Amino acid sequence: MKQPQIFHARTSLTAALLLFTGLLLFSQMSVAAVKIESWMTPQGAKVMYVYSPQLPMLDIEVSFDAGSTRDGQDWGLAAFTAGLIGTATSTQNENQIADSFNRIGAQFGGSAERDRASFSLRTLTRQDVMQQAFQQYLMVLSEAQFKPEIIERERERLLLGIKQKSVNPQAMANDLLWANLYPNHPYGHPTSGDEKTVMGLTAKKIEQFYRQYYSANNAVISIVGDVDKARASELAEQLASHLPQGEKPKAVSAPQALSQAKKIQQTFASSQTYYSLAQLGIERGNKDYVPLFVGNHLFGGSGFGSYLMEEVREKRGLVYSVYSYFAPMKQPGPFIIGLSTKNASAKEAEQVVQETLQNFMQDFSEERLQAIKDNLIGGWPLRMDSNSKIIGYISMIGFYGLPLDYLDAFPEQIAKVSKQDVLQAWQRQIQPDKMLTVMVGQPQ
Repeated sequence: MKQPQIFHARTSLTAALLLFTGLLLFSQMSVAAVKIESWMTPQGAKVMYVYSPQLPMLDIEVSFDAGSTRDGQDWGLAAFTAGLIGTATSTQNENQIADSFNRIGAQFGGSAERDRASFSLRTLTRQDVMQQAFQQYLMVLSEAQFKPEIIERERERLLLGIKQKSVNPQAMANDLLWANLYPNHPYGHPTSGDEKTVMGLTAKKIEQFYRQYYSANNAVISIVGDVDKARASELAEQLASHLPQGEKPKAVSAPQALSQAKKIQQTFASSQTYYSLAQLGIERGNKDYVPLFVGNHLFGGSGFGSYLMEEVREKRGLVYSVYSYFAPMKQPGPFIIGLSTKNASAKEAEQVVQETLQNFMQDFSEERLQAIKDNLIGGWPLRMDSNSKIIGYISMIGFYGLPLDYLDAFPEQIAKVSKQDVLQAWQRQIQPDKMLTVMVGQPQ
């Protein structure tokens, strides 16, 4: 993924405030219910808002449907564009922008992934500071300029990162997985592009992408902090009114699942083999998500509490770590099992993973399931113990159109999940005989 470009402010005011109040407010924030409100601006932007007065801080994140799925044939265009936001405006250069945020202790960041591009602001809510930070943020988003010298500098940096993949077996395995799991689909190409496509990214293409996708009716504006709803509404409308109107892009087509098992093996001169077993999973909002999520924690997503860790590491000592996860997106994202192991152990590790998956889908311990559920429910408040975590959640909820009570309902749904629910969901969604295997190394 494109690395965020972030200007950090290490001011004594912000640091002291967070250190002094963090521990005091931790328990209050952990147990407090998160009340999410949502509305549309006149310009068509969706607003997600949570009032959080515990700290005099404001977090804003604007997400656009402008991820790498919108690259077309210009792979890397979305990531390149997002990386250039914050390097120049109509009146400021890169250093002036950075100094403007740093001087008032504000933080700006941006990144692009497959589904979306997102840009964040964190600032104190003291009126003079917040106003300066917000105006700077507004200018960076709505008046971005793409200077030729910066484009060339960033192109060289991207090309260097792409070249480094050729000596990174884990990165190679990741690209092979996406390319073969999503052939002829926008999810399939690297978000950073390849050498040929990055060389073809021009200032004109970047400008056109920015004008087309960074528009009000293609935006989700998320606001969390010590500002009331009226002030949040004002901020959202100012943001939306400074963005072009644009047109909401068409939905990305659904990918096709593999019709049969497929194996990709790439020889790489290393002592380790990187192994993945994957298939299409589910989209955000799928009714099977909760039983799949709970089951995955038991199967491979909870570290030493998982069956994968028990079978592959603890019983046989084949790996240091092994994991599995679902990555739901606008269209079905992948379900991935991954590990790295000595070349001499690769084939054995592969066999154990496949057997563990098949066994799990037939039966597992109800007592261990209950322990996983208790752990997830007990730890749920910690997932929302800071404004930065809350804004991440509400931005996701807004972008993917999930219910506003998602955060409250999720632990309740976990509590209701039965062993039968998990087995049925996994048997519906997972097809062990039609999965993609990727191995990079010298497996034996």
